[in-house]
Amino acid sequence: MAIREFKTFWDIEKEKTWRIYVLFAILLLFYFVPIFVIWIIVKFLIHVRQSVYQGDMQFNIFGFDTWFVLITAGIAAALHWYYSNKKVVSNILLLLGAQYPDKNDRYHYVFQNVVDEIETAAGGLKVERYILPTGAMNAFALADLNGRYVIGITEGLLSRLNREELQSVVAHEMSHIISNDCLQTTIVCSLFSIYSEALAHFNKAISKTELRSSSIFKGQTQDNATATGLLSFPVALLLFVTDTLGQLLNMFISREREYRADASAVRLTRNPLSLATALYKIGTHWRGAGYGGEHLSPIFILNPQYNKLDEHEDYFATLFSTHPPLVKRLQIILDFAHADLAEITQYLKRDKGLKIEPEMIKPRLKFLAEHENKWVGPFTIIQLQSFDWLDPETKLRIEGVDEIFIANEIPSLNYFFHKRDEPIWRIRRLCPDCREWLIVQEYEGLYVWRCAFCNGVLVEGKKLPRIIVRKEKGFTERVQRFAQLLRKNAKKRHPHFNIRLSVLHPRKCPKCGKNMVHKFYSYAYHIEIDTCSACNITWFDPDELEILQCLIEMEEE
Repeated sequence: MAIREFKTFWDIEKEKTWRIYVLFAILLLFYFVPIFVIWIIVKFLIHVRQSVYQGDMQFNIFGFDTWFVLITAGIAAALHWYYSNKKVVSNILLLLGAQYPDKNDRYHYVFQNVVDEIETAAGGLKVERYILPTGAMNAFALADLNGRYVIGITEGLLSRLNREELQSVVAHEMSHIISNDCLQTTIVCSLFSIYSEALAHFNKAISKTELRSSSIFKGQTQDNATATGLLSFPVALLLFVTDTLGQLLNMFISREREYRADASAVRLTRNPLSLATALYKIGTHWRGAGYGGEHLSPIFILNPQYNKLDEHEDYFATLFSTHPPLVKRLQIILDFAHADLAEITQYLKRDKGLKIEPEMIKPRLKFLAEHENKWVGPFTIIQLQSFDWLDPETKLRIEGVDEIFIANEIPSLNYFFHKRDEPIWRIRRLCPDCREWLIVQEYEGLYVWRCAFCNGVLVEGKKLPRIIVRKEKGFTERVQRFAQLLRKNAKKRHPHFNIRLSVLHPRKCPKCGKNMVHKFYSYAYHIEIDTCSACNITWFDPDELEILQCLIEMEEE
């Protein structure tokens, strides 16, 4: 089925090569015009001055000196081209805050595995993998003139898509790399859009500084806020110029590349429905507007910022919009599967609502353990795992039973003895309440530290956003009732109440041992937590993490 008009592979490649040459020509023109105008003004002033002493002299706008202006512009354009493309992939990844996948995160492992599969299907082409730590849903591909290829996705996309949908998105991005579409897109972004993105970040930082200065400082120090405000004006002006130039260069990015990548993804995965449901989920969720990347929209599978122009098909939209209408893309993909959009929306409605999880039954079976020639306990299996002195030959007996056996004979402990040699298990953290060693436990596809005695949970700061955006875990009726109560109370409170809470005995950080700050998670979610800003870790009392997740998911409904 032809998407629009049929083009051969060679036609597409010739078109891309022609576009790259034109991009350099436009860059050359961008430098030639202002340099030439400045030179004409200088040349005219010199001419006027000489005419006073030498009488009438003929003034020529163009002359042999025009070649020197052209050469100067050519050198400036070449330097701009070279330095903009030299480390363009690294610079974009830095601006987006991209991170390497976490080898201890099950979701990240699935992403790595999916990319491996698509690499094989694509003929063994190797790409780098990155994760954007944001709850937004989007994906991108990058390439440079040195043969470096990158596929990246957001945490939100990784958490909300199933494996087949993730395969389709990765296949779409791989198609851009195979066809060299993303090389052209990356070059376009490298010339002006990357500077717009950097200026936007800088302007945002200035705005925050200005707001902080105006609200905190009084009197003479108010001049600092005024100076900051004045600094933001030239930055905003420069941002407007670079953004406008970047938008003009987007004319050279064909909308058809997305149609071709969709069709290629279907060929790679043989699963058009998964690609359609993935695009529908991305299109109906937050795509990253405000987080960053709006000025680099051509590299993403969907524009991070909603733009009405993307949903039109007139000449103006085709000229200036880099992404075709989402509904049109979905219709074309669904034609492959002989399905319609109504079936997709009906299918996705089944995933709505909170997952209900049954209440956990506390283990009744407890064990006594021989330690330093005496029996200690009783302990649960999980509590035994927190002791340094427990080894495979430790003698155990069930509480109230005289029969003795060794720890290695219990399957769950045997598994624990094999796992604790892994690097993640060697990291030691003390419970701030019980002063017992925390044990490593999988939670929402990654590892957290849990106290086997009080059931508190320690979460690293970089993992908490991943946990919050994932919806794998269900919630007991008790957790849901408590979350509903907190939700109602939060609406009654004054929005400027004190977020920090005073406590008589602050908890000690399990990592550095310093006092932690006891506070609410945020003004919107009144979950009491303890944080250590130096170590970037958060301590949750029993059920608090689950209640926080439940509250956030309730707000998303």
